[in-house]
Amino acid sequence: MVFEATSQNIDELLKADYAVVDFYGDHCGACLTLAPVYNEASNDLAMIRFIKANVDKDKALGERFHIKALPTLLCYRNGELVHEDGGAKDRPMLNEMLAKLLY
Repeated sequence: MVFEATSQNIDELLKADYAVVDFYGDHCGACLTLAPVYNEASNDLAMIRFIKANVDKDKALGERFHIKALPTLLCYRNGELVHEDGGAKDRPMLNEMLAKLLY
């Protein structure tokens, strides 16, 4: 399951043991490439809260989290940022990144 973040609910969504946020835009080709891989991982890894944040629709989210490029993935453990990554990823690359969050 993927949760959609807004400026109003992002803090509540990040209150999880493990969370990863995909900051994306509707115009971004790499974001479109990442989307099905991200969705697939969300179905397979229930211990992680998967969140998407559309910075085209909610520019304040991009500003608040200092997003400079799309897609940007931020990984949180117990509400604390532990890893940042970016760009389109295939499933093995995404799994490697998520392992840094979990272990």
